[in-house]
Amino acid sequence: MNSIFDNLNKKQIEAVKTVDGPVMAVAGAGSGKTRVLTNRIAYLIGEIGIVPSNILAITFTNKAAEEMRSRVFNLIDLPVSGIWISTFHAMGAKILRYDIHHLGYDNDFQIIDDEDSNIITKTLLKKHNFDLKQFYPKVISKLIANVKGSQTKIEFLEEPIRSVISQIYNEYNDFLKDNNLVDFQDLLILPLRLFKNHPDVLHKYQNMFRYILVDEFQDTNDLQYDIVKLLALDHHNLFIVGDEDQSIYAFRGSNIQNIKKFMRDFPEYKKVILDQNYRSRDNILQAANSVIKNNKSRIPKDLFSTLGPGEKIIHYKAGSDEEEAYFVYDKIRQLIKMGYNKSDIAILYRNNSMSRRFEDIFLKHDIAHKVIGNISFYKRKEIKDIIAYLHLIVNKGDDYSFSRVCNVPKRGIGGVTYGKLEGFARDHNLKIMDLISEDMPFVSKKTKAALVKFKNTIIDLQNKIEDRNLLDTYDVLLEQSGYKAMLENNDLVGEKAFEAERRLDNINEFKTIILEKIKDYDNNFSNYEILTIMLNDLALREEAEDAMVDNDFISLMTIHSAKGLEFKAVFLTCLEQTLFPSSQALQERNNVEEERRLFYVALTRAKDLVFLTNCKSRFMYGHYMENLDSQFLDEIDEELIERRGMYRPKNIKIEKPYHRKPKPIPKTNYEYEKTTKSIHLGDKVEHKKFGLGVVVNVKEDKVTVAFKSPTGIKILLKDHPSYKVLE
Repeated sequence: MNSIFDNLNKKQIEAVKTVDGPVMAVAGAGSGKTRVLTNRIAYLIGEIGIVPSNILAITFTNKAAEEMRSRVFNLIDLPVSGIWISTFHAMGAKILRYDIHHLGYDNDFQIIDDEDSNIITKTLLKKHNFDLKQFYPKVISKLIANVKGSQTKIEFLEEPIRSVISQIYNEYNDFLKDNNLVDFQDLLILPLRLFKNHPDVLHKYQNMFRYILVDEFQDTNDLQYDIVKLLALDHHNLFIVGDEDQSIYAFRGSNIQNIKKFMRDFPEYKKVILDQNYRSRDNILQAANSVIKNNKSRIPKDLFSTLGPGEKIIHYKAGSDEEEAYFVYDKIRQLIKMGYNKSDIAILYRNNSMSRRFEDIFLKHDIAHKVIGNISFYKRKEIKDIIAYLHLIVNKGDDYSFSRVCNVPKRGIGGVTYGKLEGFARDHNLKIMDLISEDMPFVSKKTKAALVKFKNTIIDLQNKIEDRNLLDTYDVLLEQSGYKAMLENNDLVGEKAFEAERRLDNINEFKTIILEKIKDYDNNFSNYEILTIMLNDLALREEAEDAMVDNDFISLMTIHSAKGLEFKAVFLTCLEQTLFPSSQALQERNNVEEERRLFYVALTRAKDLVFLTNCKSRFMYGHYMENLDSQFLDEIDEELIERRGMYRPKNIKIEKPYHRKPKPIPKTNYEYEKTTKSIHLGDKVEHKKFGLGVVVNVKEDKVTVAFKSPTGIKILLKDHPSYKVLE
């Protein structure tokens, strides 16, 4: 069994060999916590002789549980059948399979998913004659789940939501029990109820699980803590691994105070601080330490490394967000020339809407990249929805765009109604929008009113497109379509509210794209023409993005998505007050502390190099903003960081701001210099999206081209780079 300790340091060995009683392993980032957990299990079985079925190990994902199980099996030769290594919910399901009959259920219960919960909730809302357009079943279902999980109290909800939940909450739970169903929350709630109401059942599992190990303890919620506490109350052999400094999931219900509860409920605990990091250079760790020490509520520890000091952290302050993005691009090109793979590099940001500027530049310069944990800015649902609305303003006969957004937000235009519309339009050779009128006998009166209102909104925006600037048209579209109100729904809570906030950020960021396009064209272009050009360019961009296939790519992601990952070089971007830390977080100290933990997590993703970037003036969400530097930048010890660009520290010589001298972009098959094309009637052209076509009209700076079906006739700008004239 000596091999178990071969790759462990002294503190890791101490954590592994402390067998009895409560143990709190404070595991800093990159400190080998999984190694400690798996070696401890192997030690308990192989050296101490604990029966495998007396061990319970809990982690948060199926992937982590599988990896832990695999490592344990590789460490010892003895059979380990019977050991429980699982997630909290998988553990709860297994307990219920044996003992749910004590609660009046049958042991062959069925576990339902979120979609099933939504259907049940919808049925109950209909039973009580609630308006489904006002009380969305998905929202009500989510609120029921939050109440069940103690994340929300009914009495704290605002009217009329409180009355709705009060009426159907018990009915929902009764329906599940009557039909022998359990939902996701029940996998935690019902085991806890079993333990509290049936001491004999609790005693059985206390005797079974004599040694309990819990990973990522800082991410546990209140239900999970109570389950673990009850299981360990008899023997106190509870081993937790956690790090307050990496608690970043409060919006999902995790409670950082659970570590404090453990210290209170198991006062004889032994604390082992795992502070040797095996991932990062020491300068990176010292920077992370200097920032996180500003949090008041934490167990003190200082990470260190034996991998050498490494390079200083670079802070580059740009004049603009475009300059910031080009600085990142240039540095990445340098790293690749030095031998780094693209997969060694990550660009991190606080929220998803910040990815767009980097995506645009990488696509423009043909650099393989991928948005991790989300999808590319232009492929996000809300962006595709908004683009579809804009397509309808350009051409209300665009049936595809109509099909995408006619029921977004909900207007009661379901699949059956749309099928009738589509069939009637096809049979009578009409566009769907053209047949919408007061005379539609095949749809209900309510649906007819919704369709007519939808059509009138689009026509009104079309008719007034030249009477207001495009940005105003966009704002009116968001308001009159109800799309903005859908995302600003105050009844959304938890992750749904978090997601809605991100989607609002994205549709606000789309304003920047509109303004950039307006700036590109002078007053000789109408608003209609500019909008058409913009939509064509976006379509071409999406096609180019789809064509970019590479297994070696730059990773772009939010810091939340980066948790658990590591990269040789990390670019942490958009570091300005109100962006990171966010404006909401700045209102409360506790929220700023969570933002600081997020910054700490971002720094400790890096192995070798860290680049911190921000800018003086940022064009974002459709307007210019000038924010102060993020407070976290000033919390890094000055000897660890090298300041560049427009940063102006006190008593230090100011370096000349970084201004990238643009180099010519290498031409691809479809990239041509913007020159005045000589185009005549009958010329053949090749378009990078529409293919081959023939010029059928030339008028001033516009040409009309006939392309093959289904593209048909297109009006193009004479000098647009998306096509060339063939010899």
